[in-house]
Amino acid sequence: MITYFMRYEDNNLEYYTDADVSKRIFTHPESGDMKQRMEAYKSEWKNPYKDTYIWLKGELLDARGMADALVGRELCMKQQIAAENQKKAD
Repeated sequence: MITYFMRYEDNNLEYYTDADVSKRIFTHPESGDMKQRMEAYKSEWKNPYKDTYIWLKGELLDARGMADALVGRELCMKQQIAAENQKKAD
């Protein structure tokens, strides 16, 4: 992507800025090698969609875990009541 921006700047901004190098951003002499800097920062970029997906998946798993815990608790209570009733009947 940075290559396309640099190519655009070389081709079009040359015409619109009357060859004024100080108005450039990507190919400005003082900015150094922008392509190399962008490649170095690429590994540090985060994908917000991936982070949101993981967060939502965690929330759904938490909700499912709570529902399973409530169902398990209800099953335990039914078994306890049945055992107590069996004990009384015996």
